[in-house]
Amino acid sequence: MNTLHIEPINDEIGARIFIAADKILDDGVPEQILEALNQHGVLLFPKIHLSDESMASLSNRLGEMEAAKVTDDGSPANKLGLYRISADKKEKAHREYVLGNNFWHMDGTSYRIPGKATMLKCVAPPTVGGETEFANLFAAYDALPQERKDSLNGLTVVHSMYAVMSKLYDVPLQEDIDRWNSIFPDNGHPLVWKHRDGRHSLVIGATAGRIEGFSDDDSKALLEELIDWCTQDRFTYLHTWDEGDMVIFNNPGLLHRSRPYDENSGRILHRATVKGAEAITA
Repeated sequence: MNTLHIEPINDEIGARIFIAADKILDDGVPEQILEALNQHGVLLFPKIHLSDESMASLSNRLGEMEAAKVTDDGSPANKLGLYRISADKKEKAHREYVLGNNFWHMDGTSYRIPGKATMLKCVAPPTVGGETEFANLFAAYDALPQERKDSLNGLTVVHSMYAVMSKLYDVPLQEDIDRWNSIFPDNGHPLVWKHRDGRHSLVIGATAGRIEGFSDDDSKALLEELIDWCTQDRFTYLHTWDEGDMVIFNNPGLLHRSRPYDENSGRILHRATVKGAEAITA
C-alpha cells in the first residue's frame, strides 16, 4: 500500500501531500487522504496534474461525488460531474456564482447536510490575483473565550442566496431576487455546529444574512465580528495557484474565498464535490 508523504503547512491549518497521480487511487490511499483531511483541514497536492477522470474517481472514493447540476455549463468537465470555474462566463447566473466566491463562505449552507469535501484543480493559473484562501473554523472556535462560546450557543442563523448576491448589487432587480430565492431560499442553521467527532465550528459566511431574534444591525455586527475573528492570519492559509495543483478541503470545518481576478486573467479551476453525511446540528 502506498503511504502519503505529508508536510504540515502550519500548526492550525493545511498540509502538503506528495504522491504520484497514478498512485492516488491505489488501495488505502483515499482512506489516508480522508484521515489527513480531517486532521489538517486543507490538503495541497502541488503540481500533481490529475486528470478530470481521476479527479471524479477520487471524489467517489472519498465518498460519493455530487454532480454539478445547478452550475451545468455544458463543458466537457461538467459531463464528468465537475464544474469549470472561470470568470469569462457570460450567462448571468454563472457569473454571479463565480463572483460570489470572492466572499468568505461555506459551501452547502442551502442544505441540511452540506458537502463533506471540495476538490479544486488548477487547469490554468491566473496571470494576477485569483488566489484561494481558507480559514479553519474548528481552530477559531476553540480559541474563543468560554463566555463568548456560551453566548453563541442556542442561536440560529438564517442563510440565503440573497444574503450573498445582494453584496454584488446596490439595487438588485426583483426578478433577480425571485431567481435567488427560488434557488436558495431562507434556511436556518444553528450558529454553533456540534460535530459527531465532538468538535465545534461556526456556521457563518456570506450566505449568513441574519440571526433569529436579533435586529438587522445587531445581526450584521455579530456576523461581521465572527468573520473577522475566524479569518485572522493564524487561522488561515492563502494558496497561490500553479498549473496542475489540486487542493482538497474539509468543507464543514472551513470558510474559503477566491481573491478577485479579472475575467481575462485566464484562471480556470475544475471543482468536484463530495456529498456530506452529517447534518448541521446544535
